Amino acid sequence: MVSVVIPAFNEVGTIADVIACALQHPWIDEVLVVDDGSSDSTAQVAEAAGACVIRLDRNVGKAAALDAGVRSAKASTLLFLDADVTGHTQQTLSRIMQPVIDGQFEMNVGLRARSTLILNRLLRFFPIIGGDRALTRRLWEAIPADSVSGFEIEIALNYTSKRFDKGMGFELVHGTAHRIKERKYGVGIGVARRLVMIGHVLSISFRLYILDRINRGAVRIKARITAMVRASRVISMFR
Repeated sequence: MVSVVIPAFNEVGTIADVIACALQHPWIDEVLVVDDGSSDSTAQVAEAAGACVIRLDRNVGKAAALDAGVRSAKASTLLFLDADVTGHTQQTLSRIMQPVIDGQFEMNVGLRARSTLILNRLLRFFPIIGGDRALTRRLWEAIPADSVSGFEIEIALNYTSKRFDKGMGFELVHGTAHRIKERKYGVGIGVARRLVMIGHVLSISFRLYILDRINRGAVRIKARITAMVRASRVISMFR
């Protein structure tokens, strides 16, 4: 069975709909909402909708909120849902969860389908940062500790999944809607939050995909040099 974890910060307008859809699914055992220091009634609405609510004293960010939820979850298969994405059905949730439950992928991400086929195809060439994703607990536990920060977590999940044989996949999900930051917080604050999110994504992408390759390359070069030095010493002993 599946444990659902929903990090939420001031999502009183949408959280009940997200919970209701998840609770109706026969594969889902529990729905955990992590109230990330909300100043509105998100926690109360989530409890009234039937979720188990974990309250955090202050806003610690998405990654830490997810971690708090995973630590309380019972199942080995997890489903992360964004608290501000509405429109999911039993069918869309099944499409996200099924490949992980069947062992096809270590993680499967549900991406909001675009209005044109060209944009949907372009998604294959950009970082997948959708918040609606099914994954195994062992994948979550394999994430480098220094990657668990803010919105960086989604890039870190993508990167870590590639270390597993089954890797990751994604589904284009039709019919869902996302409440964008500019509508949620107003244009000024919304744009600022979006820029912070983009900064986090670029930062972790650089550290994981570029610096890590450089470091691994340096380790391989060092190993080769060490082997060559040892070999030359052995040869010199027989001269």
